[in-house]
Amino acid sequence: MARGSGFRTVIKVVKAIDRAQKQAAREAERRHKQGERERAKKQREHDKQTRQKDKEVAAKEKAKILAHEKEQTAREKARIANEKAQVAREKSQIIEERKRFKKTIENAKAAYEKRCEGRESLRNEFVNLELR
Repeated sequence: MARGSGFRTVIKVVKAIDRAQKQAAREAERRHKQGERERAKKQREHDKQTRQKDKEVAAKEKAKILAHEKEQTAREKARIANEKAQVAREKSQIIEERKRFKKTIENAKAAYEKRCEGRESLRNEFVNLELR
């Protein structure tokens, strides 16, 4: 017959159940921690992607601003070049007008000299006629 009262068997079963519960609790905790790690990893990846997208957007904006500034600088240089060319044309016109004015003065002076010479020759001719 039975040699014991079964108390040992009950103790063994209770200890086995206790070990199984502890093991199950450890497994549940391990799974929970693993889930937390995965969620943290996904959050870091998401944050990294967001930062990367923000960097790309910022880079595009910066490139856009630089292109706009470059375009403005080019327009400003072209405007300055046009102004310089206009000033050069005006100076050239002034120089040409001065040359024409000088030439007109020289022509008038030459005509005056010619008239003076003609009068002098007439005067000398008249004096010579009167003296003879």
